Amino acid sequence: MLCSTEGPAVDFKHPINPIDSDENLSKSKRPLRFYNREIHSAAFCLPSFAKKVIDSKTK
Repeated sequence: MLCSTEGPAVDFKHPINPIDSDENLSKSKRPLRFYNREIHSAAFCLPSFAKKVIDSKTK
């Protein structure tokens, strides 16, 4: 679980330092074969029924 309660708003789905940017790829010991920007964003997607429940609780 990722949480942020202090500081500026954090958009976990769209990181400031993208996984597959040229700069970050050079920092890695080896290229990532199965993990990329799309996989990272998909990890934060919710099914429609779950999104409806969460949205109804936050209103």
